[in-house]
Amino acid sequence: MIPLATKAGPAPSPFSPEQQKRFDAGLEKAVAKYPRERRKAALIAALHLVQDELGWLPEPAMAYVGDLLEVPPVRVREVATFYTMYRLRPVGRHHIGVCNSISCWAMGSTSVLRRCEEKLGIRPGETTRDGQFSLEEVACLAACGGAPALLVNNFTYLEKVTAESLDQLLADLGSQPGKQMAPAGAGSTETER
Repeated sequence: MIPLATKAGPAPSPFSPEQQKRFDAGLEKAVAKYPRERRKAALIAALHLVQDELGWLPEPAMAYVGDLLEVPPVRVREVATFYTMYRLRPVGRHHIGVCNSISCWAMGSTSVLRRCEEKLGIRPGETTRDGQFSLEEVACLAACGGAPALLVNNFTYLEKVTAESLDQLLADLGSQPGKQMAPAGAGSTETER
C-alpha cells in the first residue's frame, strides 16, 4: 500500500526492455493528446498501458507512472482503486471476464459463469493453482446483440457463448502459453514463455 504522505519521486521501471519500448510509445501517444501543462490527464491511459503489459497494476508500477506524470503515488492508487477495470493483483495467463449485464444475464451468462467455475475449479476473483486461468464477472462488454459475451485477456471478445463454444475456448486456451504476468509483490516481470 502506498502511504498518503509518499511524494512522487524517482521510481524504477517495472518493465522488461521490450515492454518498456511498448509502454513508452503508448505513453507518448497518450500524453500528446493533452497540452503540456495537462499531461497528468493521461493517467488513465497510462494505467491501461501498464495493465496491458503486466496484466495487473503492481504498486511499483503505479509509483512509476506517478513519477512520469508528476502525480503523487497515492493519487495514482486512488484512480486505480476507483475504476473496476483495473486489477490490483495478479491474474492467470488466461484471464476470463464473463459479462453480467442485463442482456447477457437474460441470455444465460450465469450458466456461462457456472460452467467456467465447474471446468476451471475456481470462482470469480480466483486463479487456478497452475496460474493458467483466472475468472471474474465484468460489467457490460457492450456486446448486447451478441449476448452472452466474455472477454479474454482484455483483447479477445467472444459473443453468443454456448456450453460447447466455452468448452472449445478453454481447451484452446489450455494448449496456449498465454502471457506471463508480473509476480505478486514484484516490480519486474518474467519474460513470456
